[in-house]
Amino acid sequence: MRNKRVFTRKRPNESIAICDINTEHTLGYLANISMGGLMLVGQISTAPGTLFQLQMPLSTPIDGVKNIEFGVESLWCQRAKETCNYWTGFQIIDISDSTSKTIEALISGWQ
Repeated sequence: MRNKRVFTRKRPNESIAICDINTEHTLGYLANISMGGLMLVGQISTAPGTLFQLQMPLSTPIDGVKNIEFGVESLWCQRAKETCNYWTGFQIIDISDSTSKTIEALISGWQ
């Protein structure tokens, strides 16, 4: 299978809960992120093609920003073996230039 990713994925240095803005529920925890998408692990199964508006809190504000928000589309969801969790891949489909710059600043120091 050919890797179609344009951007390098980065794993967070801390646990980051990602919230669905519309329901105010935690959708999952950030497994990795790039400028084009992200992967979450959580207890919610998500159908491919589902759209979400997400919020990601920042433990340390970046240029005064404490939370970042962006729109995503679920591309795939797979149950994790021997657990109740699901891995879900999302493509970022709606993001402002300032939020993109905040994400770039956030992940620049991650492995």
